[in-house]
Amino acid sequence: MKAKVSVAKFGGSLLDVEGKGISKILRRVIELRTANALGPVVVFSAPTGCTDQLIRIGESCAQSNGVSVKAIFQIYENLIDRYVKSPFLEQAKSELAFYEAQTEEALGRINKRFSGSIKAKVLTYGGELATASLMSYVMRSHGIEAICPSIGYWPIVTDDDFEDATPDYNLSLKRVEALIRPLQEGKVLSMAGFYGVTADGLETVLGRGGSDLTAIFVSCLLKDAFEAEALLYKDVPVQSADPKVVKGQTTEHVPTLTYNEAHKASLMGMKIVQSPAIAMARHFLRPIYVVPIDEPAMNTVIREETSRSGPIVKCLTGKAGCAILTMHDEKSRSLEDSLRIWEKRNDFMDLGAETLETGERIRDFLFLDSDFLKKNEEKLKGFDEELKIEYGLGVVTLIGDKMKNSPGVASTAIGSIQGINIKRGIFAPHTSQIIIVVEDKNVKATVASIHQNMAGLNKLN
Repeated sequence: MKAKVSVAKFGGSLLDVEGKGISKILRRVIELRTANALGPVVVFSAPTGCTDQLIRIGESCAQSNGVSVKAIFQIYENLIDRYVKSPFLEQAKSELAFYEAQTEEALGRINKRFSGSIKAKVLTYGGELATASLMSYVMRSHGIEAICPSIGYWPIVTDDDFEDATPDYNLSLKRVEALIRPLQEGKVLSMAGFYGVTADGLETVLGRGGSDLTAIFVSCLLKDAFEAEALLYKDVPVQSADPKVVKGQTTEHVPTLTYNEAHKASLMGMKIVQSPAIAMARHFLRPIYVVPIDEPAMNTVIREETSRSGPIVKCLTGKAGCAILTMHDEKSRSLEDSLRIWEKRNDFMDLGAETLETGERIRDFLFLDSDFLKKNEEKLKGFDEELKIEYGLGVVTLIGDKMKNSPGVASTAIGSIQGINIKRGIFAPHTSQIIIVVEDKNVKATVASIHQNMAGLNKLN
C-alpha cells in the first residue's frame, strides 16, 4: 500500500498579520503528521491584505512614486520575533532579508508598467515565498522538521501567462523528486502557494486564489508515489447559506458537492475553491476536502458525483456588484470572443438575443464583476459605441445538480420572494443553477427569503 500524504493549504485569513491563527495551523499540522507516516505538505497564502498592498506598491513604482516594502516585511519580522525560537531566529531573519532584497530588486526593474514576470516576482517573493519560509521556522520552533522546496528547482512549472499561469503537469512531473525525496526523509514541506516558474525559470503566479490550485496540483503530482489528498482549510464550514446573511435561520452543513456544484457556487459568490483548481481536480479525478479549521469533522468533500440521496438545492448564494451589458447582436460575437479567448474571463454569461419592435436585434450579457465594466467602459464601446450597461445589480443563485430532475424549484423560489423587484430570471436547472437577478440592495433579503423556504424546495420531486 502507498503511504498517505496530505497536502494542506492554509489561506491568508488563517494566517493574519498578527499571527492569531498560527496556533491553530500548528495544531492541524501536528494532527496530520501524527495521523500519517509521511508529510504533510503545507501550502501557505500570504497574510490577508499583503497581496493587495504589494500590488499598490508595484503600481506606484510604475508611476515613478516608489514605495518601500518595509512595512510588509515588518509584519513578517514581528511574526518571527513572536513565534520563532532559538536556535532558528537568526537564520529565519536572514532568509527574510533575502526575500525583502529580492522584492526590492524586482520593484527597481519596473518600467512604466507593473506586469509580467516582474509583477509575479514582487507578489510571491514579498508574499507567499516569504510566508512559507517564515512558517517553516515557526514549525521547526515547535519540533516539526520542516523545510521549503528550493526556489532554484521549483516543482511547479507553468506556461508563460505570467499573471494567470497554468501548471504544466508533464514538465512539473520531471521535478517531482523535489517533493518526494524530503517527504520520504520524514520532512514536512512548507510551500508557497500561488507561485510558479516557466520552463526557463521566470516567475509566474497562478491567478487570484491560486494557492488552492497549488495544493490540488501538488496532490496530483504526488498521486503515483503516495495516497495523496488535498485539504483546503477555511474559517468556516460550507453551509446552505451564509449565516451572516440569513440571521436567525438554521443553516445546514453541506457534506458533499460535485465538481460542477462547487464550481457554480464559487463563481456565483461562495468562493469555496478557485475555479481552475476545481478543473484540475476534475481532470485527474482527485477529491478536494474543504475543512473548517476549528471543526475539521464538518468538512465538505468535492468529487465527481455524490449519492443520489440528499437535498435538491445544496446551497444558496448571493453576489452583489453585477451588471447587465446590452449591445447590438451582430457586434456581440467579437466582444464575447475577445473576453473568453484573449482575456480568459469566465465571469459573465450570455443571456441571449431578442428582436425589438423596431426590428433591431440586441444581446444581453450578465457580468458578475461590474468593476471590470466600469474600468473598461470606453474600450468596450470600441465594439459597439451604442452599448448600454445597467449597474447596481446582484444575483441570487440556487445550486444543485438534482434540480434538473426536480420540476417546480424556480417557481417555489420565486414564490418565496415578496415585495422584491426581480430584474431577470435565468432558469437553467440543467446547468445545476437557477439565477435570480435583483437590485444590489435586495440581494441579502432575497437570499434570506428563499433560504427560509429551503425545506420546501428540497421536498420537491
